[in-house]
Amino acid sequence: MTTPPQHRSSARTWLAMVPMLLGVLIGALAISATTTALPAMRSDMHMTDAAAIWIVDIYPLALAVTLVIAARAGDQFGRRTVMMLGLVGFAAFNLIGGMTDSVLVLIIMRALLGASEAMVIASVVSTIGAVFQPGERVLAYGLWTATFGAGSAFGPVAGGILAEGPGWRWTLYGGIPLAIIALLLALFLVPNTRTARAPHWDALSIVTSIIALGGLVYALQHVALEPVVAIVVGVIGAAAGVTFVRRQRQLSDPFIDVGLFRIRDFSIAYVRIIAGTGASAATVYLVSLHLQDARGETALTAGFALLPQAIMIAIGGVLAPTLLRWLSSNALTVAALAMQAIGLVWLATDPASLVGALLFAGFGFGLIGTLTAAALFDATHPEQAGQVGAIQEVGFALGSGLGVAVLGTIALVAGTNGYAVALVTGAALVIAAALLNPRLTRA
Repeated sequence: MTTPPQHRSSARTWLAMVPMLLGVLIGALAISATTTALPAMRSDMHMTDAAAIWIVDIYPLALAVTLVIAARAGDQFGRRTVMMLGLVGFAAFNLIGGMTDSVLVLIIMRALLGASEAMVIASVVSTIGAVFQPGERVLAYGLWTATFGAGSAFGPVAGGILAEGPGWRWTLYGGIPLAIIALLLALFLVPNTRTARAPHWDALSIVTSIIALGGLVYALQHVALEPVVAIVVGVIGAAAGVTFVRRQRQLSDPFIDVGLFRIRDFSIAYVRIIAGTGASAATVYLVSLHLQDARGETALTAGFALLPQAIMIAIGGVLAPTLLRWLSSNALTVAALAMQAIGLVWLATDPASLVGALLFAGFGFGLIGTLTAAALFDATHPEQAGQVGAIQEVGFALGSGLGVAVLGTIALVAGTNGYAVALVTGAALVIAAALLNPRLTRA
């Protein structure tokens, strides 16, 4: 494995962030642009409601089930190699998806795009953890958070503009030049880090990880629409997850080292990732529904209304390293969680005024996403970068699903006050995560 630098990283190391951040941007746009482009897709391709749901859901589902495998492949074959394969796939599957007139083919391409983005994301996160020192790592993850926030902010707007202009197919075609540029830059700029010892590819671990992640993510996505099916699939996923964990404890060279969760500060950072990500995703979901259902706004207008949160996520990610000059990582994370909670309560108590509350919630999560991601790597060794990266991204995926599923369900069952009750519940969960106290011990 490439040894982490002992001094400040070189300019070339920082230049490697350019193609890696492009890869992150591509993924954020692919997820968020589809939301506002979906009505045009449905009309043009005469989709059923079930097919439309799969167009949206299959991407994060495929991304989640592929993350662990992609991370372990990067450990063995080189993270740049895996990242470049993901970028090639992203260009090719976007092209095929944009050209097809078959709903089934489009769903399959969206699934393959999710898997391709998993290869990119897993490689990016692991490479940052492997080549940057702890102090610089916060800035690198801040840029990662900022890029994802920017993509999430402008994706719905871009999707709406493209769907109403040249057509929804350009939401797919638009990713092709970005993928090609990132591919060419990665070839020359990104170091091909890997672990010193090739990982053991255990078939039972691979199968149970796919079933566990796929089952849990599917259940979270569909619990409101298909509760019985979602519960059954979720139970199967949970059982596979238990089998996976037990298998890892038996292996001398586990596929994923579940022992990392015995490290107190690692586990607390992970809980904070899930809480912060869940609250952020649920905020987008609940505010979007509130604007469209209660106020009669269009999806595109709702996308513009949510821009303050997404922009502040990006700003929070960039400013996190600077704020660490005055506060410790834990103190700043606690303050950020409190800020996000204040934003949620503000939205619940004063729904007529969104901007200020979204600014608070967005800035808080920008800090949380950056600091907790860095905390996972700070609590472990560089040799574990691939595994930590995969675990981190699974946390973001599960956090998003849990936030929307749990708080969205609360909003439904609470009746006329559901919007406010769900947001206050989210604030309470975020505060609970803030009260956890890491000991900051290293593995």
